[in-house]
Amino acid sequence: MPLVLLIVLALLLPATAQAAPNAGVTIMDDQLLFNEPDTTVLDRYMSRFTWLGADRLRVSAFWDQIAPKPGRRHKPQFDAASPTDPAYNFAQLDKVVQSARSHGLKVLISITTPAPLWASGDPSRGDRVWKPSPAEFALFARAIASRYGSQVDQFAISNEPNQPGWLRPQSDRHGYYAPHHYRRMVNAAFPAIRGGSPRDTIVVGELAPSGSINRGPGSSIRPLAFLRAFSCVSRSFHKLSSGRCRGFKAPRADVIGHHPYSFFSRPTKHSANRDDAAIGDGRRLLGVLDRLVKRHRLISARGGRLDVDYTEFGYQTDPPDPYAGISLKHQDRWLQEAARVAWATPRVRSITQFRLSDGPKLPGRGFDAWREFQTGLLFNDMRQKPSYLSFRQPFVAQQRGSRHVRLWGQVRPGGRHQVTVERKKSGGWKKVTSLNTTRRGYWQRKIRSHGGTFRYRWGGGKKRTSDKVRVR
Repeated sequence: MPLVLLIVLALLLPATAQAAPNAGVTIMDDQLLFNEPDTTVLDRYMSRFTWLGADRLRVSAFWDQIAPKPGRRHKPQFDAASPTDPAYNFAQLDKVVQSARSHGLKVLISITTPAPLWASGDPSRGDRVWKPSPAEFALFARAIASRYGSQVDQFAISNEPNQPGWLRPQSDRHGYYAPHHYRRMVNAAFPAIRGGSPRDTIVVGELAPSGSINRGPGSSIRPLAFLRAFSCVSRSFHKLSSGRCRGFKAPRADVIGHHPYSFFSRPTKHSANRDDAAIGDGRRLLGVLDRLVKRHRLISARGGRLDVDYTEFGYQTDPPDPYAGISLKHQDRWLQEAARVAWATPRVRSITQFRLSDGPKLPGRGFDAWREFQTGLLFNDMRQKPSYLSFRQPFVAQQRGSRHVRLWGQVRPGGRHQVTVERKKSGGWKKVTSLNTTRRGYWQRKIRSHGGTFRYRWGGGKKRTSDKVRVR
């Protein structure tokens, strides 16, 4: 085939599975950062984040922690849209954002519930996530965007609205409630954020990966079912216009945020329920988003198809959590495999490690004592887990047929590097191949081999070395 024709075909063909060759690495640990008053210690945490290879920090702007008089039933007098109103308490968020920026980290701010009680749908309930006012939420979002728009480049609209811990009721006797209320929040907050920070990216969704088989105020909703209700389509994607879909206005998004936890499963495994979306279900999630955009039930504000950011991910470990944890060895290996799954999924722009260090053990017995997430790369006392060192250099080696091994890795932090792949022999390690990474440190190579134990090395005089991976 003539070379010119090959070039033309290459330009016309759709993107391959390697559609996110430069996916970013984000880290999040609100509890660690918001509980630290000392800016010197904050700076040390930021240095550790960059050492691990993160290029972005995700941090929450909790409405009820920043707004005035959050426990009162009646709204106090203040300018809720103003980024400088003295009634707001921006102090700790200011410190965190400033520290992140001084260490070269880009920042995503999640503007989220819980709401102050006076902004809830029924303050007499004493429930700060009960039907939060979309109009009041938009004023808060405008204040956050106006204050931080020159310092950060991304804002997200609320956290896990398909979970009752963040938005209630999830459902009532008329059916799903939370998706429709979240749509109202997005439709109010999106233009408010855009008005306060015109050029920054607005992330919508931030959904948890699974839900309950039950319906009710406190029963979570599966993410793909949530997205269909949010966009007012049936299971077969027919447009709905009655009930809570009457007067439907399609929500807008620049990017979709998602939390694709796999919990006890390997990252390559698909969810049993078709409406769940763990990290192994990335293409299923993209398929739903594409159908919603095609039917104009979800608007891609920047045109084209919607990309996805994995804005939370991790594996809880045992130790310390004997109820919801996997082994330290599995966390170490599966986090590395998850990095490759995210990289190989089209239009996934980033993956976020949720927590540097484990949450504390809480008072109580049994499961209640371990309600804090134990997804850290460090234990709560800051001792390292095996995943701490491997996080800087994820490495996956997989047998492909009987004669080939596929090798993949990333040098973190990113940048262009030359890596050398080695195979263990009886006399030590022998070079297999050398290659250059992408600008974010990614590389992949398929070699002829029946298996063996592999590693990769890179760097100057003091070379860094990945985990050893055995392929049978």
